[in-house]
Amino acid sequence: MGYPRDVARRQPIVAPSSQPAIRRIEPTAPDAGGVGGLGELWRHRALVWDFVYHDLKHRYVGSSIGFFWTVITPLLELLTYTFVFHFIMGVRFNPESGWAHYALYLFCGMVVWFGVHDGLIKATTSIRDHAHLIQKVNFPTITLPGYVVASAVLNQVIRFGVLVAAAVVLGHGLSWHVLLLPLAIAVQTAFVLGAGLLLATAGVFFKETIHWVKAVLLLWMFVTPIFYPAASYPQRFWLLLQLNPLAHLVGVYRELVLNHRLPHPHSVIVVVVMAVFSLLIGYSVFHHHRDRFPDLV
Repeated sequence: MGYPRDVARRQPIVAPSSQPAIRRIEPTAPDAGGVGGLGELWRHRALVWDFVYHDLKHRYVGSSIGFFWTVITPLLELLTYTFVFHFIMGVRFNPESGWAHYALYLFCGMVVWFGVHDGLIKATTSIRDHAHLIQKVNFPTITLPGYVVASAVLNQVIRFGVLVAAAVVLGHGLSWHVLLLPLAIAVQTAFVLGAGLLLATAGVFFKETIHWVKAVLLLWMFVTPIFYPAASYPQRFWLLLQLNPLAHLVGVYRELVLNHRLPHPHSVIVVVVMAVFSLLIGYSVFHHHRDRFPDLV
């Protein structure tokens, strides 16, 4: 979506004084047909990064340990879930493995889950939370769900750094397969972005969307083999497991980081197809309705 030079000069778009300042949107050449497409995220990548930076800064400002909460929070949950599921309930990913093996597999699943969960939750309310911005002239609305997904991915990358270090210390080290992590993260980002665009649109029309999303995500977490191995899934619910993109995504990461082998082609196909489908549907719905957002928020 283009920005006329005279308008951009007269009305730089900034956050209100109560929030961190966001850099001015630079004018760009008009798009053919007025359709910005997903390329808007790339053209306004500086704006997206500003949002990500201020999101992280706002989240941890004033805290005694600041950014380290990104790592400490999942570690505390890891200790809790390991104690409950492994030591109390006796769940194991390998019958002959100990607590370290279980903790690594659990943490890998939790890192992926946090990335998906945080992106979808914040994307759902991203338009309403920034109503003052989308009422500006030619504001690139897609950057709002885009930046919250990017912020969630950045947090996930940091947590993966902790996982990799733990795999070296507590596990069997790493292999060249870990170099494929960026591809898996890219596919996951496409999936979450598409779903986030769809939920952001629904969140504008229906305020209660966020409550449904939280409820569904809680259910989704427990039906996904994060705390237990996929092999323990009841046979009568096997189809549910096969249609669960998050289950395949968690499996892909575990294969690359912990099992030192390529993921099964079936899992790769499911994840990629779901990501493409999610992105196409999510952007199509978002693009079709985004002109109505300023009148509804």
